[in-house]
Amino acid sequence: MLNKKIFIFLFLWFLTVLITIVWTFENSDKVQALKDKLKPDKILDQDKIINTAYYPLNLKKIKTPVYSKYGGIETIGEKIYYISGDLDFFQLQKNIDDQSKYDFISLSLNKINNNKDKFVQQNEPILGNKARLFFGVKDVLIEEFKSFENKVLLISSLNYNNDKDCYNLAVYLSEILNEDILKISVWKKIFTSEMCLSINLTKKPKFAAASAGGRIVKLDDENILLSIGDFYADGVNGPILSQDLDNDYGKILKININNKEHEIFSYGHRNPQGLYIDKNNNIFSTEHGPRGGDEVNLIKKDNNYGWPYATFGTNYNSYNAYKKEVDKSNNKSSRVWPIDKSNNTHNNYAKPIFSWGNSFGVSNLIVYENEYFKKWNKNIIVSSLASQKLARFVYNYKNNSVLYLEYIPINKRIRDISVLDNGSIVLLTDTGENIEDHAEIILISKSKN
Repeated sequence: MLNKKIFIFLFLWFLTVLITIVWTFENSDKVQALKDKLKPDKILDQDKIINTAYYPLNLKKIKTPVYSKYGGIETIGEKIYYISGDLDFFQLQKNIDDQSKYDFISLSLNKINNNKDKFVQQNEPILGNKARLFFGVKDVLIEEFKSFENKVLLISSLNYNNDKDCYNLAVYLSEILNEDILKISVWKKIFTSEMCLSINLTKKPKFAAASAGGRIVKLDDENILLSIGDFYADGVNGPILSQDLDNDYGKILKININNKEHEIFSYGHRNPQGLYIDKNNNIFSTEHGPRGGDEVNLIKKDNNYGWPYATFGTNYNSYNAYKKEVDKSNNKSSRVWPIDKSNNTHNNYAKPIFSWGNSFGVSNLIVYENEYFKKWNKNIIVSSLASQKLARFVYNYKNNSVLYLEYIPINKRIRDISVLDNGSIVLLTDTGENIEDHAEIILISKSKN
C-alpha cells in the first residue's frame, strides 16, 4: 500500500515537472515579458535595434528625470535640451565615466511667469487633474536672429489671466548670454493670443488645451511662425473660431519678435501640432483631424485650409459598427463630420499633401536635411502619438506629391522630434497619466549590427 502511494506521488511529481517544462518552453517570451514587468522601473540607457527599408536603427532610450505632460526638446550642435511642461530645464549629456550612458543635468534657469499655479488653484475643483496636466509649455525654440547679439530662447505656453479668470497662448523670449552654462537674460512676453478663453468655451471637453497647437519656427531674421489650435471651438463642440479672422485661434501666425506685431499667416486649422521650414523655405505643417483626417500641409500665406468646413476626417462615432447610419436630428449620416461643406473632398480649400484615413495621431515633423541617413535626405519625417510610429515620406517637390511612405515603429507616443548636427534623430515621448510614467528621450542612430 505504501509503495503504491509513493509511486502515485512520484508520478504526479514527474507529471508536474514535465508540464512546467513544456509550458515554460512554449511561453518563454511571455515569461520574459512578465519578468521585465516585475523589474524595478529603472529604464536609463536601453538600446533597441529595429529594421527599416534602408537602415537598421539603434534606439537609445533615456528616461527624463521629472514627470510632466507636454514640453519640448531643442538642440545646439550636438547638445540636447529638454524643457518639461512645468518649466524644468535640463541638458542631456554623455556620462563622463561611461560614454555609452547619458545624464540629465538640471539647469537653474529663471522660469517664465505663466501663472500656472493660480490657474490650477482656481480651476482644479472643476477640471480635476486635467488643469495641471494640460496647462504648460507647448514648444521650445533656440535660434539666431540678426537683431540679437546672441542666440535666442523662445517658449510657447498657456498663460493665465488671474484678474479675468481666462487663458490664452503666449510666447516668451530670452537671450542666451552664455551657451556653455546656458545663462539667459530676463524673460520678455512678446505675444499673447487675442481673445482670452474661458474653460467653458466648450462643454465637452471643458478646457480643451490638448487642441492648443503652440509650435514655433523661425521664418526670417525678424519673424517667427506660431501655430495655434482651435481649442475644440469647431461649430460642433463650441463656436467656430478657425474661420473667423477677428481672433488668433485655428491659425498659423507671423509674429515680429522685435516690435511684437503679429498677423494671420494662414487659417482654417484645427490643431496644428507640427511646423517646419526647410532650407528652401518650404513651410510644412501637421494637423490633427477629428476621427481620421490627420494632415500634412504645405503652408502658403493667406491660404484657408478648410477647418471645420472641410476635412477628410469623420465623426468620432464613425468607427462604431453599431452606430445608426443616420442622425435624425439633422438628417445627415452619423459617419461624417457634421458640418463638412466639401463632402470629404476639400474642394474650394487648400488641400493637404497627405491625410490619414485612420487614427494616426500626428505630432511634430522635420524635413531630414543631413547626409548621415543619406537615403533619407529631403524626406519628410512625421512623428505620431496614437500610432506610436514615425512616418517617412519621399516627397516630390516639383508637383507636391507623395511618392513613398514607410512606417517606422517606435512603440512609444512621440511628442517632439529634432535632429542633431551629426545627423542623429532625437525624439521626446509623451508621458501617460501615471505619475511613474516619465517621458523619454530617444536617440536614433545607425545600428552597427
